[in-house]
Amino acid sequence: MLVNMSSRYLPIVCRSLVKCFGATPVVDQLSFEVAAGSITGFVGANGSGKSTTMRMILGLIAPTAGEALVCGQHYLALAHPRREVGAVLEGPGAHPGHTARAHLEVTATAGCLPLTRVPEVLSLVELTEYAGRRIGTFSLGMRQRLALAGAMLGDPPVLILDEPANGLDPPGIIWMRDFLRGLAGEGRAVLISSHLLGELAEVADRVVIIDDGRLIADSTLAELLDGRSRVVELRCADPAAIADAMRDRGARTSVEGDLLVIEGSSAREVGEVAATIGAGPIYQLSERAKSFEDAYFELATLTPPSTTATNDSNAS
Repeated sequence: MLVNMSSRYLPIVCRSLVKCFGATPVVDQLSFEVAAGSITGFVGANGSGKSTTMRMILGLIAPTAGEALVCGQHYLALAHPRREVGAVLEGPGAHPGHTARAHLEVTATAGCLPLTRVPEVLSLVELTEYAGRRIGTFSLGMRQRLALAGAMLGDPPVLILDEPANGLDPPGIIWMRDFLRGLAGEGRAVLISSHLLGELAEVADRVVIIDDGRLIADSTLAELLDGRSRVVELRCADPAAIADAMRDRGARTSVEGDLLVIEGSSAREVGEVAATIGAGPIYQLSERAKSFEDAYFELATLTPPSTTATNDSNAS
């Protein structure tokens, strides 16, 4: 199905969102948008405020300040929310004794959706042959697919997915990648959080990175990596000596055990410096392009740590 999103509004808009639990700001002046026909990756460490933000978008938590709009409205004001937004936050929430078909039929009935959609979404997530099996026998990956089927019952133009690839094996991850690309290709807006940064980089058109509830990046992946240096990885007998020498040349370095990671230089230059200072034998010397993971950890590291208490456990 091709989704025709109205040009009057963006599918998801967060404006200066704030959420405090007690005196602790879990989400702090967060603003970003998700466009139709795109996949936006939502990235942050545990406790950074991702889940809290998604719950505010879905009307499950009231913001302390600011607002979150879906299809131009607050979620609770939507006349037919399941036809506007499909969400996966914590798996299917299904009774283990129910079959996949029965679970989806109950979900469709509760959402005033036609039961004809049940076999359609089972086919969409490739669970048709398991429709009569009890959910308690499903693997975690199958439960993830069932949760996606439930989110698609209303054929919504907006999808909000929290860790949808969790529990999937490698073929399942490839399937998920193609599935998400297909949704965006139909004109849907997809907001997806994931700890699998390398996999997220394969599908996301844009990334929103938060740290301690605050926005630290909102750009396309190409923009995030544009102009960033390559990374040299070195294993040797004396990484600290080489690190000191490379820092004197303006490079960024980090040492963990016998592994030295260097940014702002080339493998050739590092090798020459190591030979010049007599740093001892080199076991490994390689150079690669900077990855999304590198950029993320650099940005997260550069963000000043919070001076407030640890986030509430509900704010992950």
